[in-house]
Amino acid sequence: MPTVTFVSDRLPAPVSVEAAAGELLLEVVRRAGLPLWWRCGHGTCGACLVRVSHAGQPVPFRLGRKERNVMIRQGYLPKTALADDDFIDSPDLPRLACHIAVTEDLLISF
Repeated sequence: MPTVTFVSDRLPAPVSVEAAAGELLLEVVRRAGLPLWWRCGHGTCGACLVRVSHAGQPVPFRLGRKERNVMIRQGYLPKTALADDDFIDSPDLPRLACHIAVTEDLLISF
């Protein structure tokens, strides 16, 4: 089972939680009762913004159109990103917890 470690100024110390392989990160957040705010849970509001670090970074990956469009609408990606589906997975790229399937150990900042 992958381990997800959360760090935030809203937490007194890092919190590590085991996740089922393929479990959505937002479900891990809900289950652990962490203070990461979200509204819709469906990937349209942009409230569950996180930064993701893992051992394989940086690596090219395909950002889903729905997540990409929300990130552009929220101002986290430039409008020029509309023409792209391929991005570099790095801690510098903000992501939405409701779009991330946990497949490996992750360090999540929020």
